[in-house]
Amino acid sequence: MYIENIKIGNFGKLSHCEIDLSSGVNIIEGRNESGKTTLGEFIKFVFYGLSNKSVDGAMSERNRYLSWKANEVSGSIVLNTENGRFRIERSMSPYGNGFKDNVTVVDLSSNSVVSGIKIPGEYFFGIPEEVFTHTVYIRQADGAYFKGESIGQAVENIFYSADESVNTTKALKKLDDARVQIKHKKNTGRGLLDLYEKERDELSAALIEARSVNEQIIQNESSLRNTVASIEKNKKDCETMSSLMKKAELYEVLCRFEEKKKYQDKIDEYKKGKREIIAATTINGFFPDDAFLKEIDGVKNEITYVDKEVRAFDEEVTEEVIDYPVDVAEKIRNHGGKTGITEMLSALNSKTKTFAIASVVFACIGLIIGFLGWVIGRIVTMLATIFAVSGILSFIICVCCLIVVVKTNSKKKNLFNHFSVKDRKELFSIIDSVEEKERYIARRNEMQAYKQSKKDEAKQKLESALNKGVSLLAKWGVVPENRSFEGIMETLDAVKTDVFEINNNLSIYDREIEKNEAVFNIISSKLTDVDEESVRNEYDSIAGDVQSENISEIKKRYDFAVLAKDSLSAKLTELEKNLASLRAKTDKPADIESRLKIANSRIDELKQKYEAYMLASEKLQKAADSLRGRIAPGLATSAGRLMSGLTDGKYKDIGVSDKLELTYSFEDDGATYTKDIAFVSSGTQDIAYVSLRLALAELFGKSGHNMPVIFDEAFARLDDGRLCNMLDIAKKYAEKSSQAIIFTSQVREAIIMKERTGSDEFNHVRI
Repeated sequence: MYIENIKIGNFGKLSHCEIDLSSGVNIIEGRNESGKTTLGEFIKFVFYGLSNKSVDGAMSERNRYLSWKANEVSGSIVLNTENGRFRIERSMSPYGNGFKDNVTVVDLSSNSVVSGIKIPGEYFFGIPEEVFTHTVYIRQADGAYFKGESIGQAVENIFYSADESVNTTKALKKLDDARVQIKHKKNTGRGLLDLYEKERDELSAALIEARSVNEQIIQNESSLRNTVASIEKNKKDCETMSSLMKKAELYEVLCRFEEKKKYQDKIDEYKKGKREIIAATTINGFFPDDAFLKEIDGVKNEITYVDKEVRAFDEEVTEEVIDYPVDVAEKIRNHGGKTGITEMLSALNSKTKTFAIASVVFACIGLIIGFLGWVIGRIVTMLATIFAVSGILSFIICVCCLIVVVKTNSKKKNLFNHFSVKDRKELFSIIDSVEEKERYIARRNEMQAYKQSKKDEAKQKLESALNKGVSLLAKWGVVPENRSFEGIMETLDAVKTDVFEINNNLSIYDREIEKNEAVFNIISSKLTDVDEESVRNEYDSIAGDVQSENISEIKKRYDFAVLAKDSLSAKLTELEKNLASLRAKTDKPADIESRLKIANSRIDELKQKYEAYMLASEKLQKAADSLRGRIAPGLATSAGRLMSGLTDGKYKDIGVSDKLELTYSFEDDGATYTKDIAFVSSGTQDIAYVSLRLALAELFGKSGHNMPVIFDEAFARLDDGRLCNMLDIAKKYAEKSSQAIIFTSQVREAIIMKERTGSDEFNHVRI
């Protein structure tokens, strides 16, 4: 058998959660404090309830697992067994000064309630809670260890009498009680044998006193006549009260019919309420279902995502203040930019160079002409004048060239001064800096324009998403007062809340309908083949007034009449017996002797029974000892087989006492030694006790079907090799149409199972 589904309403820190399981190995993985242990305790709660007892000062189970959000615990489990599938529903809620524990078991094949099941664990597993917690439920807090006395006794009970509540100890006690009933071991005189011996002595004395009882006979005869009259009157009273009791029974049947109608009216009322909710919330032929909620979530996510895009572009499209000399840039542009200024400086430099060379040339020419004129003028006066004039002209031209050079240099200096620089290098450094900043500004403006276009595109998407939200709201006839982002989002949230509330209310109605239909079906099953009209006609045909208020009084009167009848009959018998005894004492001593003989015969019979009880007690004690001797080796064999597999054959010879105490054997230098299991490592101890638990689980399994076994962080101290073996054993155990549920905060169990068997061979759940 295995658990198919776990649904938790409220339990400890868990609420409104559901987990699907399968046969075989189920690994439930979750971080520490995620609720794994609480989930395991919920499984035990459904099958065995919550204890209100505090152990060693610790908080009781009930106080520990009452919901943190509501003062109750509730949930259900679907259990797949060889006899079918069953849903076990259990809840515990405040009731008066205590708590009310409600258990309902539903046969899913017929959807009918299985009555008479108060402890589902004992019904389905065949074991009490203590055996469950010490075999197939291996809790993190307790470890694998347990005291074996009570579990050993339970093993003996089940295999000896097929009933864990009936054992040899109880049988021996019953034999001892029967023996004590005959004769108390301390000779207190209260046994049947003592009573018959006393009666024998009294009869002997009565035989002597027979002649003195005539007056007693007269008194008893008078009492006898009065008693007969009282019996006749009581007979009429019994007939009358019996008739009223019949009418009371018919009245209770009619009350069931009324109750059936009441629940039918409730069902119709809830169905009507559900229809009214649907009708009231259907607008323009549209009813908001779960798909509508998903659409709202989708639109909200889309609007939120696009709004984040718009906000992101808002942050990116910003004005950056750049330290930029606008006047210098304007001057550069006015002079033709860097190229124009370069050409201008090149032209001025060339002009300066040309006129400087020309001035030097004309100066040299003037000097040469002047020298020649001075030399020739001594010879030819006329030529001297010509050379003099020519020299003067050369000097004039030289001066003009120098003036041009000075003016050209002045223009260069004015250009440098215009830009507030000292030389060409500093000027071009400024020009390069300005042009670099202009290029950066151009690139930045280009990027800002691109981002602005993306921002505009995102705004269009946002507007489209908002319009989609408006259209979705319009399906249900809702128009947002404010079509802004906040207004539409608030409206979507409000509509989502309303729709969720509507669906929640419908769920409440569905649960009420299901609950009332279950009660209705139970009542209907009790009224099968019962005709209301026939019952009512029979009820009307019986005289007397029967109402719910006086039924208890009728029952009391009926019981009184029946008890009076029995009392009067006993009194009549006693009187007749006394009269017979008295008459025998007076007239027929032989009758007393006959009774003495009977008493002696009864005394002999009781003595024989006493000896038989003593012999049976001795034989039963030997049989119980023999049974324990047969169970322990079987457990040792199964536990040893599992232990050998889990430790790669290192430990295989395991001993199990009748109190389930474990030992192991090993060889050293050819000698075999036996040690208590406490001498091995803690990890090996865990494996040993887990092996014993699984062996016990196999013994207790009904009809060859193993019970689900639960491991709560039971493998934490095992290395990877032993963990692999443990998982193999768990898988093999669960292959017999059963289940292993492993709670762990680590990922290695799932990784190892996947590597060894494949992901399809086990169920992996993360919480």
